[in-house]
Amino acid sequence: MLDRTKAPEIRPFGRLSIPDEHTETLSNGLVLHTLFGGDQDVARLNIIADGGTYDCARQCTASFAAELLREGNSKSDSETIADIVDYNGAWFNSFASSHHTSMQLSALSSKLVTLAPTMIDCLTAPTFPAEAFEIIRGKGAAKQRLNLSRVSFLSAADNRRMSAGASHPESRIPTPDEIEAISRDCLIDFHRQILNSRHIHAYLCGRVSNQDLSQLCRLLEQIDGRDCISPVNIVPYAPEAPGISRIDRPGSLQCAVTMSIPAIPRYHPDYNLLRMTVTALGGYFGSRLMMNIREDKGYTYGISAALLGAREGGCTVISAQCDNSHAGALIDETRAELVRMAEVPLDDDELRRLKFNVASDLASTLDTPMTMMDYYELRRTVGVPDDYFYARQKALAEISPEIVCEMARRYLNPEALRISVAGDLSKSDL
Repeated sequence: MLDRTKAPEIRPFGRLSIPDEHTETLSNGLVLHTLFGGDQDVARLNIIADGGTYDCARQCTASFAAELLREGNSKSDSETIADIVDYNGAWFNSFASSHHTSMQLSALSSKLVTLAPTMIDCLTAPTFPAEAFEIIRGKGAAKQRLNLSRVSFLSAADNRRMSAGASHPESRIPTPDEIEAISRDCLIDFHRQILNSRHIHAYLCGRVSNQDLSQLCRLLEQIDGRDCISPVNIVPYAPEAPGISRIDRPGSLQCAVTMSIPAIPRYHPDYNLLRMTVTALGGYFGSRLMMNIREDKGYTYGISAALLGAREGGCTVISAQCDNSHAGALIDETRAELVRMAEVPLDDDELRRLKFNVASDLASTLDTPMTMMDYYELRRTVGVPDDYFYARQKALAEISPEIVCEMARRYLNPEALRISVAGDLSKSDL
């Protein structure tokens, strides 16, 4: 019998291993990735095409096109599609990221082949109904008007300009008028660019029989392929000079502060060690920034730090919101914590909590075939290196208080901070 009066023993995970995916290039050039297994009779098909928000003149074009893919195709209208998906107890979604457009279908294993034709029709023959387009465009413009009134949005957007460069696609912020100027023809043209099987990867995972796999392959081979250049355009970051950018919003009850430091790319040998260092700085509740600025000083409900890696480059981002009168003090304390990371080694408890946090995150990747396939999808969408999972384990084994200090000295220089502050500056201590 299990004795529930005794706490379970806490021990390290040990060596973690992720199963290899299988890849196959179909007759039309589409690459199919498969990873089968799991305890439940569920499966997922994700189709990812080249081309996203950074690859079109107006970012919302890609987002609107992706959303409208499931609003009707040449065989079914949106209501019929919704009825088919709901009746079969499935989940269907489509969305655009920076350089890719994705369609995702999750269903019982026995229903996947039944639903896949509807998914393929939505991808290959969408109708982009005018009424649905008008609604989505109107909602997009209204949402942007609301965003432009939020100090958190303004601070984050302004800091992207400082860390990526004013002319970078990531720095574009469409106005509501620009969103309302997007036409349905823009969406049709964008869809025509991305609908090319030679620049599409499909990811299939879960419990799938050989017979269903064969049928799915035949369906995927119906997607047209042609010789053309991928629409993806990678523009390297060109950070602006360090400094403080102020956005005055009189009457704002809070101040949003976003700080960033240019970082090394994902393929750099120090990347995973730096990622753990940034986690120790502000990546979880017990991190140094949280313990100082939230728990000790009480300046904010929460402050976070993260190392962001993209194909364009890397960036360490620190963000928080506070009372207008505490913005300057929050920045000063953040600078002090960056200095402290380089000079004061982690104590035993900090190192233990950091390792448990990172190990738990790694282990969660192995929860299901879906979470494991998420990892393989990231290799395409954000440029995760092939050995990233094992490189993170290697960094976990190597990390020490001395290495954390060294990473902070190399890559977390407070003098390199790009700082964006949005709020009521008349009440600020800046």
